[in-house]
Amino acid sequence: MLTNPAKAGRFFLPERLALLADVTGDLVNVTVDSSPGRLLVDYCREARIGVIVRGVRTPADLEHELPMARANRHLSGLETLFVPTSPAHAYLSSTLVTATTRR
Repeated sequence: MLTNPAKAGRFFLPERLALLADVTGDLVNVTVDSSPGRLLVDYCREARIGVIVRGVRTPADLEHELPMARANRHLSGLETLFVPTSPAHAYLSSTLVTATTRR
């Protein structure tokens, strides 16, 4: 897990890591890790990761993610696999979840 200084997360980093560890605990090939303050390409290069997976809900998500994927490939050869969300869940967003939890 990396952090984006331009975004204020709903949970602090240790909480986010604990949540991810909890939901992936039964997957033997998954490691939950963090590297605050670093670029994804630097972390992946050091960890020998060649492909990352990004979920996209809308064309706007893809429009935002595609230039980053191209830059990552140019900088380090890191490939990005885009996985579209199920149409049944495409309406979900962190903004919506946050708004509904404040009710």
